Amino acid sequence: MKVSFYGACREVTGSCILIESKEVKFLVDCGMFQGLNSYSKNLEGFSFDPKEIDFVLLTHAHLDHSGRLPMLYEKGFRGKIYATNATRDLVEIILKDSVRIFEKSEKIPLFNFENVLNTLNLFKCFNYLDEIKFKDIVIKPNDAGHILGSTIFEVFVEGKKIVFSGDLGNDNAPIVKDVNFINSADIVFVESTYGGKIHSSREEGVQELLKNIKEIIYKKSILLIPSFSIERTQELLFEINKFVENKEISFVNIFLDSPLAIQATEIYENYKNLFDKESISLINSGDDIFDFNGFKKTKTIQDSKEILKISSPKIIIAGSGMCAGGRMPAYIKKYGEDKNNIILLNSFQAEGTMGRKLEKGEKVFINDKEVIVNAKVKKINSFSSHADSIKITKWILEMNPKKVFINHGEEEQALALKDELNKNISNIIIPEVKKEYVLDF
Repeated sequence: MKVSFYGACREVTGSCILIESKEVKFLVDCGMFQGLNSYSKNLEGFSFDPKEIDFVLLTHAHLDHSGRLPMLYEKGFRGKIYATNATRDLVEIILKDSVRIFEKSEKIPLFNFENVLNTLNLFKCFNYLDEIKFKDIVIKPNDAGHILGSTIFEVFVEGKKIVFSGDLGNDNAPIVKDVNFINSADIVFVESTYGGKIHSSREEGVQELLKNIKEIIYKKSILLIPSFSIERTQELLFEINKFVENKEISFVNIFLDSPLAIQATEIYENYKNLFDKESISLINSGDDIFDFNGFKKTKTIQDSKEILKISSPKIIIAGSGMCAGGRMPAYIKKYGEDKNNIILLNSFQAEGTMGRKLEKGEKVFINDKEVIVNAKVKKINSFSSHADSIKITKWILEMNPKKVFINHGEEEQALALKDELNKNISNIIIPEVKKEYVLDF
């Protein structure tokens, strides 16, 4: 049995793992590259024949895990894509949104609406703990606790038990349930986004968010929150809702200026059965966790223009989480020069993105023109939907695997995780892209 990696090797995006057994070839994820040199890497296509792939196990909907599926279809893939119903629904809005972005770009589109619709027809959805069988392979899905519908896959093949983490969720997320721990495995494939880092506590992050909101209300200034449309936006709304309901902040206009995030929130509301106890308890008490006084959704360009007319203080939540697209760059251009305003980063910022440049205090360019940023740039680390080093290590050691592959993390983080795991596990590989590995012990 062999494995090859076609993305997310010593980097965070482009997840795509090819497993070849005696009878079957399958992928775990087929994600888009994001950040530095991403367009050319996506345009390269595949170094394997998509027609030969029997199925895809899709761990979750994020673009860096699902974004090249339409390209896979266009090149001849006709197998099943196994995912949860929530993942399938979120993938639909993400891929359609990508097409709309392509249409506005001068670059060659990576895929079109027809590719997306044909891809969606290949989905075969399951519930957690269902048993999926394909020839001699048995697959068991578990909740990864990362975003709505995210999945860990246990795969039983050729007498081995292989576990694919996808992206593992952080502790104490208020909406999705906590990650499932697996009790055994021969080989584990694990992400390492925060492989060498430890998150601050959830409560610290909540208090930091509250502090920044109070500051812009007091100064009558503006809080810009770049946010991923899926999970991060919903968590921010959850916390701000509590501030409002508990009267911890005075009235302030709060805008969600992201059509994709609005659609994603509506999908979240359709899957309350996947929510954590904390959210269920609030919902049962009559609280709409995604709506509160002062909150407004802006679905159209005209709605966005109206935000500019509203006097400060105000809070604007918009995409993208790395400031690499969406409507946030326009707000940074408009409001970034004022030193009283705040830009609040709250997620991982990939190399080459505007978010990483803001985080490091580097010059920022929009449409090749430098943008002056005097606003305070702050970051909250505890809202990450990824597990940190402590949780990843604990999750892996629970299985006592014979071999571990570390992917989906920048090299520094992957090496840090390897050093930590080496205290208990000797056979650990940080794979190279397109290199073939034999799955033995």
